[in-house]
Amino acid sequence: MEQLPVIFKCSHHRQGNSDLAADLFLQGIKSAGGNAETIVLGDMDFKHCIGCLKCRTTEAHRCIFAAQDNAQELYQKIIDAPFTFFSAPIYFYHLPSRLKTFIDRGQWAFEATADKSDFMFDLAERPAYACMVAGRPQGEKLFEGAELSLKFFLRFFKSKLQPAITFRGIDEPHDLKNSQDKCAIMTRSGELAWKRTLKDGC
Repeated sequence: MEQLPVIFKCSHHRQGNSDLAADLFLQGIKSAGGNAETIVLGDMDFKHCIGCLKCRTTEAHRCIFAAQDNAQELYQKIIDAPFTFFSAPIYFYHLPSRLKTFIDRGQWAFEATADKSDFMFDLAERPAYACMVAGRPQGEKLFEGAELSLKFFLRFFKSKLQPAITFRGIDEPHDLKNSQDKCAIMTRSGELAWKRTLKDGC
């Protein structure tokens, strides 16, 4: 595999529970003999989508802001990676605003897919993984909106989101760290993701 998997840390809060989930997933990848690149989304500079729809007609459907910020570079990483992983807290039943802004800027990928552009249409399907962490212990649809948004965003990159790992009642700074069972789930998930990629030859 020439390209590394990419792990996106999507929390606005550094070194919180969802960041730890990402670190544990990476630990699992490494224990299986692999490695991955980690992106802290909050460190990236990108503008929000302004709904101009110029990406319908620009060359390669590129966003008009593509040369002005980091967003296009990050989309390219999703395109190139054998798999991606997103770790995010849940705010008001949804994804944190930085990740949602990144998803909204992906309108260009929707336009490219709708236009059957070769550079998107010819992509091989690859898996994507996610962990969503909520402080709230209850809520029948606590993760539903967040998972749907991420799922359909990734679909335009031929990246198929696997069922997300979801943790409820993880609110205090060390709640995840203090749960050996949940930590084991994360490291095992990283191991399996890497082994699956080796098996599929991505």
